Amino acid sequence: MAHHSFDLSTHTYFDVKVQPEAVDQVLASTRTAAASENGSLSGVEYIGHVGELKNHLLYRVSKQLQQQQQQSSSHTTTNTQSTPTPSSSLQGSEWEEQRNQQIVDAISAVQGVVHVDIQIPRQRTKKDEL
Repeated sequence: MAHHSFDLSTHTYFDVKVQPEAVDQVLASTRTAAASENGSLSGVEYIGHVGELKNHLLYRVSKQLQQQQQQSSSHTTTNTQSTPTPSSSLQGSEWEEQRNQQIVDAISAVQGVVHVDIQIPRQRTKKDEL
């Protein structure tokens, strides 16, 4: 049984619940979608099952990649080559939420997927507030 090391600071993780008989199909579909250059699942990688649950698949996407995609997509609408002003593009976390939602929607649309959960980092108490 493989345990995956989660690094929620560098990646966003998705717990995808699928119908047990659809596991292979879902894997095939998501793998194809992830390989496409500009699809909503590009860069999303499958990293295994969640614990003992055979019908829970674990995916992750690099937050670094999300930043790059944000930058490339924010340039497509404007013709100016200047650096984008913060007001014109979404702030990082807001954009990340939208991107995560796109991924959730895209995975949810795959035949056989029951439910998609984004793994949220548990809020730890800040120790530097002394």
